[in-house]
Amino acid sequence: MDKHAYWAYSFKVIGDEREELVEQLNLLPVLGFEEKTKELLAYIDVTDLSEEVVAQIAILADVHSCAYDREFIAGQNWNEQWEASFKPVQVGTFVGIRAEFHPSFDDVEYELTIHPRMAFGTGHHATTYLVMERMQELDFNSKSVFDYGCGTGILAILASKLGAHPITAVDIEEAATENTLVNMEANDVTGIEVFTGDISAVPPTNNQVILANINRNVILSSLDALYARTVAGGDLLVSGILQQDQALVDQKAAEVGWQKVLTRERDGWLLLHYRRD
Repeated sequence: MDKHAYWAYSFKVIGDEREELVEQLNLLPVLGFEEKTKELLAYIDVTDLSEEVVAQIAILADVHSCAYDREFIAGQNWNEQWEASFKPVQVGTFVGIRAEFHPSFDDVEYELTIHPRMAFGTGHHATTYLVMERMQELDFNSKSVFDYGCGTGILAILASKLGAHPITAVDIEEAATENTLVNMEANDVTGIEVFTGDISAVPPTNNQVILANINRNVILSSLDALYARTVAGGDLLVSGILQQDQALVDQKAAEVGWQKVLTRERDGWLLLHYRRD
């Protein structure tokens, strides 16, 4: 890949403000993000940083009351930089997820490979871990599954490895759905129907398990639609929720008709498991 120059914007923002800022920055020509404990990095090609984009970034920072600065990065291959920051994820001896340039795991039942792409989202390893940990405890054999906000597609791919069928997946980012297809091939998985857009882009389905590793605002606005796409006794695994937002999400879920099964926490992030009775 040719090397390009980039502007790296650093926003001092955490929690819900970070999630909302990412959603809004995604409307600008941002190539990708890197999340750190107390800051969010957004990368923009120099050819895309117009005066209008600069002004919009300043407005967003003001709206979210966050300090920010930027650094010029000359002649960098952004994709290589992103890949270098990607860390393997391992859930006990159940599953390990790595990039192709990482060494294989020694002691996992399922080893999955993903190809990080520069336009793909911001995934939190803690939330991915929580969903996969819970997936280990559920029966996926011949279950219909919907991966809502699929990102790299790794949860749908794991569901396929666990025997699920049929499987649908959707993400609002075209780069993410393209990455899902690449990762399906890398893991010798077929039969997952992948859609680009919001939930309305997916034909109505009757799902026994829905995996939603996404953010609070999307979850809150989608609980009704997800309920309508779940069969009686079906399960909804929600992640990407911060501890301080649990009461809000639980209340909305109960209003829709979801029954709470359990809550788990990791690094301040939650997995919420609901069931349609």
